[in-house]
Parts: sequence; C-alpha cells; structure tokens
Amino acid sequence: MCTRVYITAIYPSEIVAPMKQGATTETTPVRLIARPGTGLSSDDEHLFRDLLERFAVLAETCFRFSRGIYLRVSGSPEPNTEDAVRRNLSIARRVFAEGLLEILAVVYLKKSVNLAQLQATLGGTSAELLRRKLRILQASGLVQTAAPYERADQAHYTLTHKGTIIARLGEPVFLYLRLAEGWIKSAIEETATAETEASDKIDQASA
Repeated sequence: MCTRVYITAIYPSEIVAPMKQGATTETTPVRLIARPGTGLSSDDEHLFRDLLERFAVLAETCFRFSRGIYLRVSGSPEPNTEDAVRRNLSIARRVFAEGLLEILAVVYLKKSVNLAQLQATLGGTSAELLRRKLRILQASGLVQTAAPYERADQAHYTLTHKGTIIARLGEPVFLYLRLAEGWIKSAIEETATAETEASDKIDQASA
C-alpha cells in the first residue's frame, strides 16, 4: 500500500488502473498509465510505464525485506520509531553528510579513482577537503586504497565489500530519480513550448 500511495503522491496526475477484484495493494504491483500529452512516442510511454512498474515492485520488495529484518531482530515487523529515527540519523550524519555520498557514487561507477580524478569529477572541492572526506569513508569501512603507494596523491581508491553493498543498494534510487526527472523535464519542456506557441498566436492575431 505504501508504494501505491508514494507513487501517487509524486505523480498525482497519473492514472492508476483499478485493481482486480479481490486483490490487495500488498500483493498487486502498481500499474500506471502515462500522462497524455507529454510529447513522448507511444514506445517511450510504454517503456516509462514498464520501468515505473518495475520500481514499484522493487520498492514493495524492499519494504517487505525491511519488515522481515525487523521481525527477525526484534520480534516485531514494525520498528521502534524513536529508536529507528535516532539510529538512522546517526548513520546519515556519519556516512552520508558533507558530500560523502557523492564520493561513494563516483568511486562506485569508476571502480578505481585517484585524488586528482575525484577532484576533477566533483569540481570545486579542495584536495585537502577530499582527503579528509576519504579518511572518514575509510574509517567507516566503505573505501580503501587499491594498492601500495609512495605519495598520497598516487593512491587509488576503491570500495570495500561493505561500500559496494551500500552502493548497489542505493543505485536503484539514483535510477528512479533519473527516470522521474527525465519524465518531469519532458512534461515541463512541452508545456513551455505550448505556452510559447499560444503566445505567438495571440501576438499574430493582435497585429
């Protein structure tokens, strides 16, 4: 149910197909119909619809997985809210604050990267600040140096097993946001084009 509500909240103008009789939101993947008038081809709309359904199924699977972990650890499928908030905030501030997530994303995609390459990719970040952030990630067990090196600027950084697991779990989030961003951008661009054309017609009629 949470997946259905979540996606409907993000795409309030999407048309959600009715569920089959007797089905529940806990067992039926969300089926969305692409918004009309987006300027996309029917093939693109079909692809978007298919991908969005896949993400909905993945989100529901992750939700069930998390509840299973809570159940196994604490005996209850629901987390202790205050305790969960405290622990999650602590992890978020320690691991994902100060642009650390950006470094993880770059190292994950590039497999191995040195300080100069990382600095060039991120841009606007001093070498000293990057070194400090890398030390934090190393202390957290997420990043490691790939091989022995004589100078600090020769070091190549890779993800540890723990870092790789986190990056792989997080990659679908980036993919979903890229999908949503592309869809929204397409709709915005079409709206802007339509408004411009309408304004031109009014100007021509007034001339």
